Amino acid sequence: MEDDTRRERRSISLRTRLLVLVLVPLLGFSASAGVLVTHRVQRVGAAQDAVAQLHAAVVLDGLRARVVQEAIPLVSSVELLDLAGDGLDRARLAGDLAGLYTDAARRTDTALALAQDDPLTRAAAREAAGRLEAVRASRGTGPTPSQRETSNRQLFDKYRYLVRQLADEVDAHLATAAGGGDDERLEHAVRDLQRTARATTLAGEEVPFYLGLVSAPVGGTGPARSAFLASWSGFGLAAADISATSRPAVRSAWVRARAHPDARSVDATLAAAVAADASGEGARPTSATLLDLSRAVVGRDDALRAVLDTAAAQAVEAAEAVREQSRRELVRYGGLTALLLVLSLGGVLTVSRSIAGPLARLATAARAISLGDLVDVRVEGPPEARTVARGLGAAVTSLRTVQAQAQAVADGALDSEIVRRPLGGPLGAVVHASVQQIITAVHDREQLQEDLAHQATHDALTALPNRAEALAQTDRALRRTARTGDRVGLLFIDLDQFKAVNDTLGHGAGDDVLRAVAQRLRERVRAVDVVARLGGDEFVVLVEPVADVEGLVDLGHQLIQTLGAPIAVGGHGGAQGECEVRTGASVGIAVSRTGQGPEAVDADRLLQEAHTAAYRAKADGRGRVEVYDDELRQALAERAAVEEGLRHALAADELVLHYQPVTDLATGRVRSVEALVRWQKPGEGLVPPGRFIPVAEGSDLVCDLGRWALRTSLAQLVAFDREGGPCAGLRVAVNVSGRHLRSPRLLDDVREALAGAGIAPDRLTLEITETVMVEDRVAWARLEQLRSVGVRVAIDDFGTGYTSFGQLARVPVDVLKVDRSFVASDDPRTVELVRLVVGAARSFGLGVVAEGVEEPGQVRALQATGCDTAQGFWFARPVPAQALAAAVLGCGDAFERSRRFETVP
Repeated sequence: MEDDTRRERRSISLRTRLLVLVLVPLLGFSASAGVLVTHRVQRVGAAQDAVAQLHAAVVLDGLRARVVQEAIPLVSSVELLDLAGDGLDRARLAGDLAGLYTDAARRTDTALALAQDDPLTRAAAREAAGRLEAVRASRGTGPTPSQRETSNRQLFDKYRYLVRQLADEVDAHLATAAGGGDDERLEHAVRDLQRTARATTLAGEEVPFYLGLVSAPVGGTGPARSAFLASWSGFGLAAADISATSRPAVRSAWVRARAHPDARSVDATLAAAVAADASGEGARPTSATLLDLSRAVVGRDDALRAVLDTAAAQAVEAAEAVREQSRRELVRYGGLTALLLVLSLGGVLTVSRSIAGPLARLATAARAISLGDLVDVRVEGPPEARTVARGLGAAVTSLRTVQAQAQAVADGALDSEIVRRPLGGPLGAVVHASVQQIITAVHDREQLQEDLAHQATHDALTALPNRAEALAQTDRALRRTARTGDRVGLLFIDLDQFKAVNDTLGHGAGDDVLRAVAQRLRERVRAVDVVARLGGDEFVVLVEPVADVEGLVDLGHQLIQTLGAPIAVGGHGGAQGECEVRTGASVGIAVSRTGQGPEAVDADRLLQEAHTAAYRAKADGRGRVEVYDDELRQALAERAAVEEGLRHALAADELVLHYQPVTDLATGRVRSVEALVRWQKPGEGLVPPGRFIPVAEGSDLVCDLGRWALRTSLAQLVAFDREGGPCAGLRVAVNVSGRHLRSPRLLDDVREALAGAGIAPDRLTLEITETVMVEDRVAWARLEQLRSVGVRVAIDDFGTGYTSFGQLARVPVDVLKVDRSFVASDDPRTVELVRLVVGAARSFGLGVVAEGVEEPGQVRALQATGCDTAQGFWFARPVPAQALAAAVLGCGDAFERSRRFETVP
């Protein structure tokens, strides 16, 4: 043992060996190889970029040359047409020049498309295309021929500016290419290309400047002469520079280009012009000479372009050579780096072999132990590995004892000797105490599991199965009947007036009622039927199998009768002694449909159908039994379709507003309108409001509908004011549903709509039905908030909600709208009632609007009561915004007709 300890001290640790084997060689070659490889990668990239830059320069220079060729026919046309009197036909001459221009423009467009295909030249090409389009658009403009010719002279300056821009772009690409390769040969080739590009650029300017000299007075020394001589001499210097400094291939190509017949013709013409100017004889060539010059300059430019292509080819060849050399060096240095890496890894593998075996066996043992196989662990390898092995072996010994104790507990041998055997050390004491606690907890857990299982599936108050258990049992029943072909029935029981019990007698009394209801339901149904409480005052009865629906309906009526009997509750909520309460019930029935196709239902669907039927039973008067049948299914499907269509209409802008004028019964003028929502459905036309408004009011869609109507109607007021006419300055009334009135967002909706339109608040009236105000007094506070903003409030359908006249002093409204049923009635008592309403409204400072006026006699009767305003078909039907002006004017005519109407006693 002592010898092993001494050997461990003398041995080198695992960490030290790995550091020596890996870090020392890798750090050495990584630094040098990294520098070499990085440099070669950069050089390859620079050479590739130089090739791309050269290609871009050649493409742009080709575009520059084509632009120059396009400009020459335009400039030539001025002078040639001036000289047409020397024997040439002017019309034919103009046609020849137009043909030259068309060919040149086509070649320019081809070069422009080629430049736009290159990513490096795309931006410059697009900018040049824009400028070229503008230059071409100004060609030959002017009301008179002389002005158009002057315009063509000025046009050359625009072409020359574009050519200069392209030449600058070419120089920029060439400069970038020259500095990108870091190679002397490439630099010489790029300089040859730069000289050639400069020479071709100057050559392109010679003829246009010569044409400018031709138009100048004989012997003139103006700007035209200076520009021509500068261009001619500049080209001569550039040509001499190429001949003196360029490499042989470029010089040879240059000599061949200068010897081209078109080049010699152009040079001879220009040299003659220079000589004539120097002798003071002037330079006024014939039109034939100018026409030949315009044709020859194209051939000369093409010959010079061949020189440029030769220089470009040599530059690209030099750049490719640099790139290829850099790639070879990159491969060589990469191979060296890989070799060094392989040697280093080989050394690591050789040295690590001495420790790989012990570590692998130790890992195998650890893996087996982690999987529960308590194997013996060999102590071998470096000091660190031997230390780990000894610790792992000690842990295995302790784990074997723990395993034996755990097996005894699992076998139920809780009194076994091995269970009582303690383990050594503090950890052993903790484990032994834990085993004893486990034994005690086993019994407690079994009891707790039983309790939890019951609580998870049953209602704590009534001990009935809860919602989850009801759905589970319904699902099992549906699975059974799917195999047998039977049906499952589900009765949804919703208690009536249960909320009143809680509110008056307290929740304790409500709990007594729920327990009594549960007991009565259990006693009334068969033993095989399942009674469950879903929550609150909702219960279900699961019946399986179902013989016929009539039997379920009879059972529903029996349950209603049973639950309608008085229920005794104890003293709760301050009540003394016992008392009796009565609660009714509404029952909805749903029956499963046989089959495995789309017609089959699951437990959730069956429960939803039964709940829907119960909801209809409550809506139809409570204490009823309703069956979810095909009629109800169809009605709900149609309602869902309308709701979905209405959502789409809101998103697709299919809704429109129609406006019905409100006429002043004293003057016949229209001062306000009521905005009514209409649905213009594509392919169907106007959808009747009675078909979609109730659906909207039954969902949150009515709030979205209200917000849309507010924004749209106020925006329309702004449009009316801007257009002027009879609709300017109108007020608008918008209907607000009870659901929207109860929404906390209504106040913000109104404020946002007013702010968005910039309309004064007093031009907006919100119409609330009287029944909403009677049924929901909380709405009064919301109306007070709206009036504080400055908005007017009107009670719609007044007289149908049983609002007393005494309440008018407290109701937060500004206008009463008398229901159309009172306006249309011939009963003298109804007429007197309208008179009372008008009088009461005046007493409390409220305005009155009579609805549904359809006859002239009704107008006279309302005027007799002192009613302020009226609306109805007699004056105008609701119309779109574009037809409202005509409807407003028509209201005045209807008012005049009603005044001429004689009532019959």
